[in-house]
Amino acid sequence: MSFGEMVGEVFRRPSFFIWFGAMFLTAASELAPGQWIDVALSNRVGMRGILLLVYVNALMFVFRHFAGRLANKISNPGLLWVSSLLAAIGLFMLSQAQTPVTAVLASTVWGLGVCVMWPTMLASVAERYPRGGSWAMGLVGSAGALASFFVLPLLGAMFDKAKIEFAGGPEAFAQLAGAAKLAVEDAAASVSFQRLAILPVILLLVFGFIWLRERGKSRAVLAGEAA
Repeated sequence: MSFGEMVGEVFRRPSFFIWFGAMFLTAASELAPGQWIDVALSNRVGMRGILLLVYVNALMFVFRHFAGRLANKISNPGLLWVSSLLAAIGLFMLSQAQTPVTAVLASTVWGLGVCVMWPTMLASVAERYPRGGSWAMGLVGSAGALASFFVLPLLGAMFDKAKIEFAGGPEAFAQLAGAAKLAVEDAAASVSFQRLAILPVILLLVFGFIWLRERGKSRAVLAGEAA
């Protein structure tokens, strides 16, 4: 297959760019919180956030072995919809976590949600745009990389802005110290996680539409065969 054919497959079918955008959001839902949990939760829950990341990564390693079976039962869009739901709930729970127990529980829900997003997105694109080959896969992978590049700084800026707002201004925040400063940072972390939860909520709508549409097509095909 020539490079021109691969490029043509992508641009001939504009629906590909829905998956490109979805990959940006799925990667942001996974990578941004994963690189920020240590900063956001260590002070609040009384344990190093890095321990939560180690736990989540181990959970992902185990659960990914069962993802294929789930995808076969409910389809790739169905699995992505369930993953987005768990990711949204997990991010909200992370925003509310105040103890090691609730932090572990929230991390479990979030980790189960995001652990199969990346490979399932790649599998979905490969399945729907087979003639796109390495070009299509590379574009989708680049969307995931761009998410980390753009979303992490935005999340950091969101966190900094929330700290200033809760403190009552830049001057007031600069004068904070000790427990008062930690309280402001914890409140800012909660707000930031809640706002980030909007991303998987958007994905719920996208994957829900694709899932229902494809189920409708499958039923129509089965009905036609039965007739």
